Amino acid sequence: MSKKDPWIICPVCEGDGTTVNPSIDAHGLTHEDFADDPDFAEDYMSVTYDVPCGACDGLGRMRKSHQKELYEAADARRLAAREDGDWDAYRVAGDYRYGTKR
Repeated sequence: MSKKDPWIICPVCEGDGTTVNPSIDAHGLTHEDFADDPDFAEDYMSVTYDVPCGACDGLGRMRKSHQKELYEAADARRLAAREDGDWDAYRVAGDYRYGTKR
């Protein structure tokens, strides 16, 4: 990564610097999740479960070359989960909120 590498808006948090904690909604939420627990729905919508974005470290921006690292890390997670036969991990392996391991 060089100083000439252009900055881009983080594709994960879309510049906000935060995302919902992946452990909360990585497997997807349904209407029933909110209907069964109105307090959860209220907390979810009021950003109670937000954490700093793992992709951009909360900056809301990243160098263009880092985006490629995100894609490569997601591909590696997806391949490892497929080889392990772990369907749940495979389903969320492409979630870029997990960022990269630096």
